[in-house]
Amino acid sequence: MDMGVTAVMLPELDFGEQIAQCQSLGIKYYQYRPRPIRPEQRKEPYSNWGNHKFDLTPERLVKEGAALTRRLRAAGLEPWGTLPVLSVDLPDDQVKRHVEGAAAAEAKCVRCQPFAYPDQPFDYEELLQRSIDRYGEIIEKLAEPASIKLIIETHCGCLAASPALAWNLCRHFPASRLGVIFDLANFAREGEIRPSLAVSVLGPYIDCCHIGGGRRIVRDVDPLGAKVLSHQMCSMQESDLHVPTWLKALKAAGLEPPLIIEDFTPNMAGADRLRQSAEFLHRALRTL
Repeated sequence: MDMGVTAVMLPELDFGEQIAQCQSLGIKYYQYRPRPIRPEQRKEPYSNWGNHKFDLTPERLVKEGAALTRRLRAAGLEPWGTLPVLSVDLPDDQVKRHVEGAAAAEAKCVRCQPFAYPDQPFDYEELLQRSIDRYGEIIEKLAEPASIKLIIETHCGCLAASPALAWNLCRHFPASRLGVIFDLANFAREGEIRPSLAVSVLGPYIDCCHIGGGRRIVRDVDPLGAKVLSHQMCSMQESDLHVPTWLKALKAAGLEPPLIIEDFTPNMAGADRLRQSAEFLHRALRTL
C-alpha cells in the first residue's frame, strides 16, 4: 500500500511547499481540496477547515487542473481524487463544476456525500432511497460522461457513517462508478465494527483509505453520575482504533488502497502532522 495525503491537512503550505514535503516523505498520492474560503476566514490564521495558503477554488481547479497535475507528476506524485464540500442535495450545476474540476486535473474521482441524517428518529428507508436515486442521476448525467467516479466518505453524521451503511448505498452501482473512502479516524468516532468485518462488507468498493486517529474523552459527568463522552482527533498511535490491525485486515482481504493521510492532531502544524504520520505508517507497513 502506498501513502498519500489530503491537502485539507496542509493549510499552512502553498502548492509547491506541499509537493516538496510529499517528496521528502515518500508520499505518492495527492488529494486536491477545491473549496472556497469565506471572506471572514481570510482574516483568520490558517486552519484545516478555514483559511488555506493554497487557495484552490472549484473554479480555479477547472481552469488550472491540468497544469497543477503536470506539476504533481513532474515531482513523481499522482492525483487521487478531489475533496470538495459536495453532497447529493446540491443542484446539478454545482455538482458539474466539481466533476469538471476533477476531470481537468485527471484526478479520477470526486467525493460526493449522501444526505445527512437528523438528530432524531427518521424514516431511514425513505432517505436512503432518495440518496440512491440521486446518486444514480449524478452518475448517469454528470460523472460517467466525464469518466469520473464518485466516492463516498464513511463519515460521522451522514448516511454512510459505517461500512454497512455505506454498502447500502454503493451496492446498487458498479464499484467502477461509486466507491468508498474508508475513513479510520471517523470509525473511531462513529460506525466502528471489527476490521475483518469492515473490509469484508465493503471489499471492492474501497477506493482509498483516509488514515488518521481519533479517541473518546470524558467531557463531563451528568447528574446521574453517567459519563458524557466527547471526541478528540489525535495521532494514529493514540487512536482508539489499533491502526496496524486495520492495515493487516486490508492486506488479508487482498486490498491495497492508497493510504491517504488525514492527521488532525490538535496544536500541530500540518507539515509536522504529516511527518509524524508518514514515519508511523512506514514502520507499520514494514510489519505487514
